[in-house]
Amino acid sequence: MDRDALLRRKEELEQNAQEQIQEALDKMRDDLSKSNEAVAKQIEKKKEGASEAIPPPPEEPTSKQVKQPPSSNQKKPLIYFSYPMSGYTEQPVWVNPLRQVLIQNGYLVYNPWDKVGGQFGQRDLPFLNALPTKVVKSLCSVLCIPEEVLLPFEAIWKVIQQGDNGDNFGIVFNCLWLLTRSSLVICDLMRPMAGAGVAQEILYSRQLGIPVVGLFPTSGELNPFTHRSTTVLFSGADLLSLLPIVKGYAPLG
Repeated sequence: MDRDALLRRKEELEQNAQEQIQEALDKMRDDLSKSNEAVAKQIEKKKEGASEAIPPPPEEPTSKQVKQPPSSNQKKPLIYFSYPMSGYTEQPVWVNPLRQVLIQNGYLVYNPWDKVGGQFGQRDLPFLNALPTKVVKSLCSVLCIPEEVLLPFEAIWKVIQQGDNGDNFGIVFNCLWLLTRSSLVICDLMRPMAGAGVAQEILYSRQLGIPVVGLFPTSGELNPFTHRSTTVLFSGADLLSLLPIVKGYAPLG
């Protein structure tokens, strides 16, 4: 085979390889988009079927209403709850008691079962705006995260409302905006994971350096990915004994 033929063959192989790589990237983007849409539908279904009345969302803040960010000793860390919701009619039994304890101790807490507008009000705006984000602009495209997550809370309030009203993009965006500002993720590993929702949140947490506390029964089994991506496994029945762990990874003040 002459030199020109070899060069042509080399070009063909390189072009085929490039096409295969592009196809793989397109498939990854498509799978992630489908997964995000499925998670959004699951969250919205649970929000519509929630038994507790959800308070109306706060009024859209104006420039006069939004206060300056609090001083460093007033900042509140955000704790993110993550658990499978597909196929369940109720949230895990630990969610409400632990949420109350954490709020009483000065934390912001996000529960995906309820609408964002029903969990945070005007008094929380300064603390929400003061939350540092764990993601930077250059990482957004790599992680398939919309760059709008970098904006402060009052700037994306319209999108938050859309998510609370059932818009698929808004639902996923709400979770991403809060997750990327979380100091700690508390994840239920007692329910079988259905779909990619919890696994995605664990993966994002690992990529962004957010500690994950997994609530896990001593008799259960974990897959290798979850075991490697979980910072602490908690098997206790007393939720108050979880508080020192939370304070250790998400200190107040």
